[in-house]
Amino acid sequence: MAQSAGAENLRGAEKVHVPPIKTQGIKTKLVPWIARCAPSDAGTVWVEPFMGSGVVGFNLAPRRALFSDTNVHVIDFYRAIQDGEITAASCRKFLESEGARLKSKGGGLLL
Repeated sequence: MAQSAGAENLRGAEKVHVPPIKTQGIKTKLVPWIARCAPSDAGTVWVEPFMGSGVVGFNLAPRRALFSDTNVHVIDFYRAIQDGEITAASCRKFLESEGARLKSKGGGLLL
């Protein structure tokens, strides 16, 4: 049986990369199996009609893909990452400022 493009992309990977958001029904544990079943034709377009977290498509990293979802917040989140509006630095800055704000109000975790 020929190696699929998805399995080829996962070759040598020590683990499946988990996306920054979690959703119900996330397919993290299914990624290796799906990769083995994915088509290997370079002209294929990977289509995810219910993107959710995007864990499958992001791990398979196809050359061409169409991600969609009925949850506009998921699409807006990933579009903002794609457009550079959300970066690791901007997330860190936001989390640090929110942490400081909560701390000044006496909020936080009870340990």
